[in-house]
Order: sequence, then C-alpha cells, then structure tokens
Amino acid sequence: MKKSDVLTLSSEIFKRGVDRIIGEEALRDALQKKKKLKIKLGIDATAPFLHIGHATTLWKLRALQEYGHKVQLLLGDFTTRIGDPTGRSKTRPVIPQKEIDKNALRIQAQVKKILIPDKNVLEFRRNSEWFGAMKAGEFMKILSFITHARLIERDMFRERIRKGDEIYMHEFLYPVLQGYDSYMLKSDCTIVGSDQLFNEAMGRFFQEKLGTAPQAIVTLTLLPGLDGKEKMSKSEKNYIAIEDSPREKFGKTMTLPDALVCDYMAIYTDIPLSDIEAWRERVRRGENPMQAKLFLACAIVRRYHGEVQAKKEKEHFMSLFSKKEISDGIPAVALAYGDQDGISVVVGTGAVSSRSEARRLITQGAVEVDGEILGSRGRIEVKQGIVIRVGKKRFYKVK
Repeated sequence: MKKSDVLTLSSEIFKRGVDRIIGEEALRDALQKKKKLKIKLGIDATAPFLHIGHATTLWKLRALQEYGHKVQLLLGDFTTRIGDPTGRSKTRPVIPQKEIDKNALRIQAQVKKILIPDKNVLEFRRNSEWFGAMKAGEFMKILSFITHARLIERDMFRERIRKGDEIYMHEFLYPVLQGYDSYMLKSDCTIVGSDQLFNEAMGRFFQEKLGTAPQAIVTLTLLPGLDGKEKMSKSEKNYIAIEDSPREKFGKTMTLPDALVCDYMAIYTDIPLSDIEAWRERVRRGENPMQAKLFLACAIVRRYHGEVQAKKEKEHFMSLFSKKEISDGIPAVALAYGDQDGISVVVGTGAVSSRSEARRLITQGAVEVDGEILGSRGRIEVKQGIVIRVGKKRFYKVK
C-alpha cells in the first residue's frame, strides 16, 4: 500500500542502521521532487538461502516500495561464477552453473516473503542478460575506463599482496562487473552492507563515465554473526537464515553473546529505538541479559512468523530451559562419532577457542552431556542427538 506522507533523508529508513550515504544531495533532491527511484540490490547465488543480515536490506527496500519506489533485484548469476572476493583472504571455489540456477530460484522465493511482489515495485533481473552474450571487444571497452591503480586501492587486495598471496584476474575484475551492473540497470540508488562500498562506488564511476546519473549508495552497519566474531555470512555458518523455522530462529538467537543483544535489536528488528535504549540501560544496571535476549528472540520470530508464533516459541524455550533440556531450535554441530576426548569435543562445538579454556570448564563442572556433568575422565561417547551444555547458556546438539 502506497504511503502518502513525505519521505526524506530524516526518515527512519535512512537513519536506523545506516552507516553512510554517498550522493546524499542528489538523493535528497530526488526525494523532495517525489521522483520514483529505481533501487538496486544485487545478490550472488553462492548459496540457496538468505540470512537476516541480507534481510536488513530487504526490509529497507520493502519500506521504500510502500512509497512507490521500484526495487531492482539483481541475481548475480554471472558474477557468482567468479565469486565476490570481499573480505576474503583466499579464492572462492567455482560453483557449477546448474547449482547457481537452483540457488537463484530459491533466493527469489525467499525475497518475495519480504518484498511486495507487485511488478510495479519489483523486478527481477540477472546479470547474465548482458554479460552472458558480451563480446570480447565490448568487454575491452569497459576495461579501458578503469586503471590498475584504482582497483588496487581495495584493502583486501593490498593485504594479499602484503602477504605474498595470489590475486587472480577474475577476482580482480569482480568490482568492474558489479559496477557495470549499475550502469545497465540505470539504478538511482543502491542499499548494501558497508563492505560493498568499493564495488558500488565502481557503479557510480561507470555511470558517470558512460553518461548516466550516478547512483546514490546507502551503506548499512554490519554486525558480527552469532559467534560474535566474523560478520554474519553463509561461509562462516554464524547466521540465522530466513528459511529457518521459528524454533531455530529463537534457539539460535539465544546463543548470541550478551554484548551484541541490543545491537541486534537495532539492526535486525523493528523494536522502537527508545525501547532499545531502555534495554541498554537495564542491562547496564545489572539486569540479567537473558531477559533482553528473550525479548530479542521474540522480536525476530515475530517479524518473520507473527506474534502468536513468537509467544509459542518463548514458552517452549522457557519450559525446556527451566528443565535444563534443549530444543531442536538450538544449533546442531557436526562432530566425529564414537569415544572422543572431551576437550576436543568442547572445542569442536565452537563454544571455546582453545583447549586450555575447554579443560578449565570441564574441571569446573561447567560441561554437561545429556544433563550429566562431564567427569574428570573427560571422555564422551559422541552420537547423533546428544546434547552438550557448555557454561550456563550455551547448548549444542550433535547432528
């Protein structure tokens, strides 16, 4: 449904979770003139699912659709063959075309769970439309606009050079291809994670060089994933997937480090900012962070599955938590079956980063297997379905 109120850069869409805006003046002017924007979001089909990190952008786009703006959802089926080197110290493996096509279809279905599927405010495109049939001469013309010096500005490339690691030419050219996408779509704006700024700035570069207005770039704040370390990503397996069940979403959220709970509220939910500040203050005053985490888990489940389901999952979790049991929503871990050294098993869950820390927890009686404290002998018969508790609140189920 189209909103009648005026959208400005002071609106929450352009404030909450936003890191920076490139081309701010042009974007402000377009909004004042009530121009209907074409807003690009590119997604490579490297995996068949999206996580709530991707959904942060999708919810922003949904809000813009409600003002009549059109989302250009670009499935990077061609660039997936290359793989975005962003944040990577090693080259991505090549993905077969059949798998790329399958992933793209599943991604498209997930996007429609959040975005308004009306063709007036949503179009799906694939960059194989222009790159798939491009001749060598055309590609060389594109390359003639860009210099080695400009590409080598990228931090990750400089880091690889410093380490003496290889940079393959297909990786080197990835930002060029992504930048050209913006020219082909004639996009007015793009909303991306802050790690994509270099790639999207290349889009502005090509648009200007080839005679079209440069897109505005709205970058969003990135948070660490559930491990509290790396950004939420498919490759790190530290994510909450859009396709996860309500129980999985709730259980995964409850494994989040306490320090990230209020930040997750701000980025991954629609909880009012005033309420989030109130939670920050309550935690600062010494309230058990688990209460804030329960509030967060309910908000995440509510956003994707509704209020009734959120209440149901909270009741389910609390009933099991009070009995020191575990739900299917708690993340599963893959461990070698059979009689295993307890220290190795605890490290293998990902709960700790060192054997010495695992040994200390076992010695303190802070590790349980199916409700039984792991004894000083420290051996575990690992098999499917056993539940391992590490510390007070970290549960893992062997898959």
